[in-house]
Parts: sequence; C-alpha cells; structure tokens
Amino acid sequence: MKHSVSTRRELTILKLEELVFDIRHADCFRETIQQLVSKDSSRNLIVDFSQVKAIDSSGISSMLLAHQLANQSEGLAIFVSLCQQIKDLLKLSNLDKQLYIFSSINEVMTLIEPALKGKRSNRSKTPSVRYDLPDDISDDIESLHEEVFQDASFPEMIGDGESEDPMEIIEEEDGSPVEAAPKKRGRPKKSP
Repeated sequence: MKHSVSTRRELTILKLEELVFDIRHADCFRETIQQLVSKDSSRNLIVDFSQVKAIDSSGISSMLLAHQLANQSEGLAIFVSLCQQIKDLLKLSNLDKQLYIFSSINEVMTLIEPALKGKRSNRSKTPSVRYDLPDDISDDIESLHEEVFQDASFPEMIGDGESEDPMEIIEEEDGSPVEAAPKKRGRPKKSP
C-alpha cells in the first residue's frame, strides 16, 4: 500500500495514496497503524482519504481497527476527506456515529487549535490543585456538606404540600421579626 506519513502540530498524518482501499491493503494498513500508535509522539492520527475513491468491507473494518488501536493507546484516529461512497457505507453500518470523521485536515486543525494552545500554556503555569484519589474529592464534598447544612433547619411537609420557609423573615415597620404564614406550594387545585 502506498502511503506517506507527516507530522503537523502534535498530530501524525497518514495519507493513503491508493485509489482503492480493499483487502489487498488491509494488512499493511493495520501494521502501519500499530507502528504509529505505539510511539508516544503519534498516538493522535489523522488518516487522509483524499485520494481513495473506493473501499470494500475489509477497508471499512481496517478503519474501525485503526479507531480501536488509537483508543487503546489513549489517542484518537480521525478520518478526513472521505469520498461520498465511503461516507454512505459508514452511514449504512452506523459507523459514522462511532468514528471521528471530518471534511478536511484544516477543519481538524481549526477545532483542536484552542486545545493545543491551552495545553502549551498550562505547561508554563503553576499546577492547580490536583486530587490524586477519588476519596479526596468525596471527603471535600462531605466536609462542605457538613459546613453548609450543619445548623440548617428544614421545613416539615404539611399535608398537601404546604411548607414553611425557615429562611424567610418578615419584619414589621419597627424592625421586629414576625413569623411568616405558611405558603402553599405546587399547582392550584381545580375547582369542581
């Protein structure tokens, strides 16, 4: 299988240089993808189909395999410049919803540019608070819960949904507090 590999801003681009992507190219494609995703620098792949005009079922399964291999190595496989026949086949098999498909490399670069800038700028900043264990987060949530709700008195439900709001304080003109009358909550009842 004829192909070329290039790099553009932390992404590896695999350009297929065949008119037909079929069973003859499936093994070579799989080996190439495995080699690329095994490297730390090329876990995120863009597979350029701009020259491919036809594909068969083994080509479709090779695309799915590339997606799975990239996911296993904690990366992405993004497919760009697919012809209408390939798009239609992916749509028929519902793979168009599972695979990352874009119209061009430039579209992908435009979408990920903000993320790459953020990634670069985060390297220079001091690290923010990190929680190493999920238990640390739950402990913080529990302590917040205790602080906020420790002395709060919650209204008791009365019969058909009436309740008092303990936070509502009504004052008379001289500033002395007066107990508020309970408010009815919910929808008004229909009259017969």
